[in-house]
Amino acid sequence: MEFTPLEAAHLLRRAAARGRKEEAEALAELGLKGAVERLLAPPALPPDPELPEKPGEAWEPLTAWWLNHWLTTPTPAAERLVLFLHGHFTSELRKVRSPQAMALQNQTFRTLAYGSFRHLLFAVARDPAMLLYLDNAQSRKEHPNENWARELLELFTLGVGHYGEEDVMAAARAFTGYSVDEKALKAGKPRFLFRKAWHDPGKKRFLGREVEGGDEVLDILADHPATYGRLAHKLLTYYFAPDPEPALEVEVARILKEMGFREALAYLFQQEAFYRARGRLVRSPVEYVVGLAYAASLREVPRAWIRALPAMGQAPFNPPNVKGWEGGRAWLGDTALLVRLNLAAGLKGPLDLFVFAEGEGLEALVCPEAQLL
Repeated sequence: MEFTPLEAAHLLRRAAARGRKEEAEALAELGLKGAVERLLAPPALPPDPELPEKPGEAWEPLTAWWLNHWLTTPTPAAERLVLFLHGHFTSELRKVRSPQAMALQNQTFRTLAYGSFRHLLFAVARDPAMLLYLDNAQSRKEHPNENWARELLELFTLGVGHYGEEDVMAAARAFTGYSVDEKALKAGKPRFLFRKAWHDPGKKRFLGREVEGGDEVLDILADHPATYGRLAHKLLTYYFAPDPEPALEVEVARILKEMGFREALAYLFQQEAFYRARGRLVRSPVEYVVGLAYAASLREVPRAWIRALPAMGQAPFNPPNVKGWEGGRAWLGDTALLVRLNLAAGLKGPLDLFVFAEGEGLEALVCPEAQLL
């Protein structure tokens, strides 16, 4: 397969959701393997955000912190994976009520995204935002809360059909005591705290094996093939196409289990089928906003654009529910699409739409390609 600037532009859209013509040309000169290696470089980390004390005032500055980092970082591919993980391991600022905890979760996704899923899963099980969001922070042996255990099995790992209600209850008992340091949380420095007095130390039967604590549950889930089959399918529908080939899912699942997200993406981005699957995915509102701002050479995402994200159907840090965003054609309802198109109304100066829409001039933004990846 010849790797031309057009293929490089497709890679930039799918891997990073931003790019310009000169970048596509530079990647093409590196060749396919070199381009993929450059895009999947270790993530650059943003500084900690400055956030208001009142949680109700934090959404806009928190969102601006993340999207402005995505706009300016030398490693934008890491940010598109962070968005994937945010939609997989969901948490909502509305319920968590700690913008610092949400920022910490965002940083955790970034620092661990290219490593093993096992390490990420263990980190999420100790993540203050997740423990608050799914009510495990108050789960005690006298009254185990099943919310975290249920979503861990149903949405984050195995999927429906691979466990029973008895496994949910066993996992809930195993995770009692996984909590949050309340004093640190109030001080704006959220951290995990294991409350031994709250933990149920008895033996539990989970997926046919005897366990005592939550880490043993995580070990079983991190070894289970169903975890990686489900994860591979979800990853491919995010990066490749709505209906990925079964053989590709099997291979990506194997790589995910053995090596992790970075190697799985490196494999996918070097498949010829990846470059035939053009225009198969709908660009999310966040990706649209970042990509358009980058095409316009803006230094920051306009605050008006950030405020428009909920009207477009995607408010970062506030997904609609634990399942995350539906995505796909749901992004393109009449009202949401009109809001998108209106973003460009106030733009001045040249627009480099070679990557964003494979076109030139404002008229390219109303073409179908401008909504697709």
